[in-house]
Amino acid sequence: PAESVVRPSEPRGSAPEPRQSRLGEIDVDKAAEKLIASGAARAIFVSPEGDEAAASAVLVAREVSDAGLRVLLLDLTASGAASRPMLDSSLFPGITNLLASEAQFSDVIHPDLYSDAHVIPVGTADPVRAMRAADRLPIIMQSLTTAYDLVVVECGPADAQGISRLVGDGTEVFLSMLEADDQVTQAAVKLIENGYPDVTLVTPVGHEPGDPLPGRRSAA
Repeated sequence: PAESVVRPSEPRGSAPEPRQSRLGEIDVDKAAEKLIASGAARAIFVSPEGDEAAASAVLVAREVSDAGLRVLLLDLTASGAASRPMLDSSLFPGITNLLASEAQFSDVIHPDLYSDAHVIPVGTADPVRAMRAADRLPIIMQSLTTAYDLVVVECGPADAQGISRLVGDGTEVFLSMLEADDQVTQAAVKLIENGYPDVTLVTPVGHEPGDPLPGRRSAA
């Protein structure tokens, strides 16, 4: 008689099961677990669908930080999509200021308001001028990976060539997706064909991407 009570197949009814894993994607918790288990030094996130998908990088950085690792998120989106919800502002100096030699490391690293993670926002310098110094990115990444257990980089809708300056030893590449559509599939195929066969698809769906306090967090 107790059989119907103990059926484990439907956990709380709220899980977005029908949309899960159509392209083999994993959720934010699983992505964080993968990074912790592999001991990765860098997690590069590509978001073909744009700003909303950048929530994946933020949520994963916070999850890994919650597990006790020292984590920094570097925001390379044009709009500051990843760092804005961490700082509640887009007016802080960041990576563009560092590249344009208008600021030093200590000026561009800020604490996430909602976790123990740190963040380098996109910054306030002229992006065209900053990107002329993009060849400095590998050196900057090396410095950051020395100081932090994990460096998470949100690249926006970048391609394989765009992320090549950011990868190094111990790099995991993630493709953030909201919907399993052609745009996401094509981006994944191109990354795989251009030297990143182990790209992992991750989705923030189910984590309330618009919520600056995902999961159990309070601002205290």
